[in-house]
Amino acid sequence: MFQTDDDMKIYEGEPAPPERTPGEESARQYVAHRENGNLEKTRQLGELLAQTLVGDSGRLSGGPDYHQKLVLLSFLVSDELEAGLTDGILLKSAAAAFRNRVEELSPEIFAIITDSTAFTLYILHDRKSGDEECGRVLAELCERDGDEDLIREGNALAKEYRALFSGIIQSYTFQ
Repeated sequence: MFQTDDDMKIYEGEPAPPERTPGEESARQYVAHRENGNLEKTRQLGELLAQTLVGDSGRLSGGPDYHQKLVLLSFLVSDELEAGLTDGILLKSAAAAFRNRVEELSPEIFAIITDSTAFTLYILHDRKSGDEECGRVLAELCERDGDEDLIREGNALAKEYRALFSGIIQSYTFQ
């Protein structure tokens, strides 16, 4: 019997697995983070950062610049989380845990730190100048532009809390 090429099958190896959509890949990563304990760690991290901010708020209270200093600290938490957590899922998880815990601990402080205008000014300044001179933004928000004492105080506060928040974040290890 004579065979034609139509009867022949050519082995081409295993078929390639179907490519995942971005949504499927995100879901896979989320499940992996949940299973390996990373999401629980980010929840704990966010809550610890919130407890630190709320706990330290008493040292800032009493002055006319109290609200703006809290916004500065909240910005620093956000900025240090972005620097320390490169995985978007972990970053969002920690940030959400931070906000939720602040709201639970002190709805008043939560209302203060969610002032989007002030927060945006810190973000814009940080993109333009880096983390130097946050005190200038603080002075501007307090309507005391050029107040060198407040600028120095704001810069010192930013330096202190950047180091504190960064240290807390770096103390967590993720798989």
